[in-house]
Parts: sequence; structure tokens; C-alpha cells
Amino acid sequence: MTMTDWAAFDRQLASRRRAIVEGLVEFVRLNSVSQESAKVRVTGEWLTGVLRARGLQARLFETAGNPIIFGERRVPGATRTVLIYCHYDTKPIPPAGWLQPDPLEPVFRRGLPEEGGPGQPLGDFADDDLGSLALYARGSADDKGPIWSHLHALELMDALGRSPTVNVKFIFDGEEEIDSPSLGPFAEAHRDLLAADVVILTDGPQHAGGRPTISGGARGMMKVELVIEAARRDVHSGNFVAPNPAWKLNGLLASMATSDGVPLIEAFEEDVVGPTAAERQMMAALPLDLPALEKDLGVRLPADYVERIMFHPTLTINGLQSGFVGAEANTIIPHRATVALDIRMVKNQQWTKVYGRLLEHLRAQGFTVLESGDEPLPDDLRGQAVRVVDKRGYDAAKTSLDLPVSREIIAAVERAHGGERAVLLPTMGGTVPMWVFTDILKIPTLLVPYANENNRQHGPNEHMKLDHLFQGIRTTAQLLTDLAAPPPA
Repeated sequence: MTMTDWAAFDRQLASRRRAIVEGLVEFVRLNSVSQESAKVRVTGEWLTGVLRARGLQARLFETAGNPIIFGERRVPGATRTVLIYCHYDTKPIPPAGWLQPDPLEPVFRRGLPEEGGPGQPLGDFADDDLGSLALYARGSADDKGPIWSHLHALELMDALGRSPTVNVKFIFDGEEEIDSPSLGPFAEAHRDLLAADVVILTDGPQHAGGRPTISGGARGMMKVELVIEAARRDVHSGNFVAPNPAWKLNGLLASMATSDGVPLIEAFEEDVVGPTAAERQMMAALPLDLPALEKDLGVRLPADYVERIMFHPTLTINGLQSGFVGAEANTIIPHRATVALDIRMVKNQQWTKVYGRLLEHLRAQGFTVLESGDEPLPDDLRGQAVRVVDKRGYDAAKTSLDLPVSREIIAAVERAHGGERAVLLPTMGGTVPMWVFTDILKIPTLLVPYANENNRQHGPNEHMKLDHLFQGIRTTAQLLTDLAAPPPA
């Protein structure tokens, strides 16, 4: 496209903004919480129809879990293929903390809810206001908004009679929020279908300043749930003296990390490779306002915050459960204590090996490890055994930002943002199944997040700023135009 064509594209985008937002409202109203398979399927079927309505060859693929949606448009004469990955499933929706009646019924605000901005329906706002609003609903930023940007980029290009210069493939995952257990096997079985020159993932948040953001990697993830059980039932705390599994679990957790969360598990950082000189330069150039982040969170953060997010594994307690609190508080000795943990791993670590190190630590603390959720617990092991009731994970992944195709993507994204320089990250702190594309399919893969920073993904009051939604449309169109062929050697 010439600059004149891009001016026409931007006018077309401006004229359709309300219809675009109305469509996203319909999308996020569909409940696609990963664990509710029937509802995920309904959303997947709807999304397949949306792809077909935009002229793509689309299929819903069955898996051992939730469906994977695939869409493709082949462009005559194209010599390159771009594969775009997103997920259409969402995290669960606990109602506590949401400042709107229904987290699946979007409301719109100009600011954050705690700033006092009321949630209002879209119809309360004029067209000229749309760019200053945010859409609040589960899934709006993670990851339905970015999907909507991609599909409307194609729709607007079609309206202007402009074809992408590359073959376009989409893969929309229905299980990302439960660690994508079906995606790896699907990729193994459909290598030809997913063949591409480059993969772009648009999950995650942009830099806090709204600058375009590009990452070459993502950390891996291991999730594990551990249970210690003592007596066969809860007992009265005054009438009995019995082992308390909550104390035992607390002691075990204290042996696994310092009070500020630094892991103590033996050989936990085995195989970790530190940043290269080029990666240290990227980190030094990262415009992070640590005091502002501390003020926002209300806590002190480590001085090596960036390096700890990108180049060190972490051990996090996601949740603890034992006995009763609040209105249900009771004077009992609980018979069971449970902890949910996640371990974020960096490139060169294997989650199965890290899991083995965790088990070695549990045994070194004097516990017997039961790796089955239904294996009987002998009486002589009550309070002395740790049961692993759930474990899953996948490895970290990385693509160099110095590759020629990486530099092309960086340049195209910066052009889409009016020449604004991109924030470059060696790796994201979060986790997406990038390894499927880098390690199984051997395709260069980059993360280009579209959602605004602090979008509250995974928590209450998740939102997508509409200016980021519209910018995402422009960015996708630029990528599908500019990535036509490799630059001359």
C-alpha cells in the first residue's frame, strides 16, 4: 500500500469503529472459560463461522480437550506465509472484585473503576468518544480483543480491495489458560497445515507507556498442586491433640523459598543461561519506571526486577486451602492442607527436570511422595506424605530479535505506530505456548502484544482499551502488507 492507501485504510477504520466494538461485545459475551468445555465449543463454533464470513477457509478441529480453530487465506503469488496464534478460552470468572453486575456483560469506562468511573453501556457514548474508552469484561484483553483486531484488519483490507501480500493462517487455541495440553499433539499431527515462515503471537500486555512492544521469548510454566492429609476428618481443637497438616505444609513451604520468594530448592537454577551482552543492552534500554510501579502496587520491588522476570525461574504460591476462615471460621484442627504452586522457567530449563528437583526436595524434607490422586494413604503415612494431585507444564522458548525476519517485523510494527520506536524484550515474564512453534515446528516466533499494560488479565476488572483495539487492526494490516518477501541479501 502507498501512504495514500493507508490514509484510506485509517478513514475506513474510523468510520467502522462502532460496528467493530459491537462485534467484540458479542464475542466477549460468549462464556469460554477453559474448564467449561461445552461453552468453549459453542464459542469455537461461533468463531469458525466468523472466520468463514470473512472469506477464510476455516475448520474446527477436535482434540482430546477443547477444539482448536484454524483459518487460512491463500494469496495468489504470495511467497511467504504468516501464522498468527491467539487463544479464545479464558480464565474462570469469580464474581468477587468485579465492579459491574456481570463480568460477561461488557461495560465501558474512560478510566479505571477504582478511579470512580461508572460502567456504562456502549450506547451512552458518541462515536467521537470511542477511542478514549475501555471495554471491561472477562476475555476482552486476554485474548479476544487481539483476535478481533486480526479479523477486522482483513475485513477492512477487503473493503478497500487490498489483498494481503502473504498467505495468512490463524490458529485459535481453546486451552491456553489450562496450559494448552492439546496444542503440541495437534502441531505434531498437522505440520503441513501449520507450515509458515514466521509465527506471531499477540497475547500479553504492551509496555506501560503504550509503545509498541516486541518480545523474542516467553518463560515456561509448571503447575503443581500438593496435599498433606493427617487425620481422616476435621476434629475439635479443644478436645483433640492431633497432627495439623496446615503447620506441616507451612513448614514445607518455608523450606522451599525465602520470605521474599527467592527459591531455595536445590539445583533449582540448574541449566539456566544468563543474558547475553545484547540482551543486557535491551534490558538497560527498557523504559521501566520502577518507583511508579511500586507506587501502583504499594510494595517494594527488587532492584534487579527486570532480570529476575526474564532470566530467573520463580516459585509462586498461587493459593492455599485448609480449614475455615471468615464467616465460616471454626475451632477445628483441619485434616487436610493444599497448596497450588506455579514455577516459571527460563530458556534451557526443562519442566520435567525441574519437577524432579521439586520431588527430591520434598523427600529431603522427610516426606513420602505419592504421585497419584487416588492412591490409598496408609495410616502410618498420615501427616508424613505429600500427594501430588495435579502437575502439568511446558518449556520456555526463544527466537533471536536479530534474525532478518525479526527485524522486518520490528520495522513493520514501528511503521504501524507512526514510526514510534518499539520496546524490545529478550523474553516476556509471562507464559504462552511459544515452544510448540519454535521447538516442534522449528519456525521463528515473536510475541507482539496488542492489549494495554495493566489490563487486569486473569483478575477482576479485565479490560481492553479501545485505542489499543483499533491500533491492533492497523498493526495487523501493516504486517500482512509488509512481510511479502525477504529483503535482498
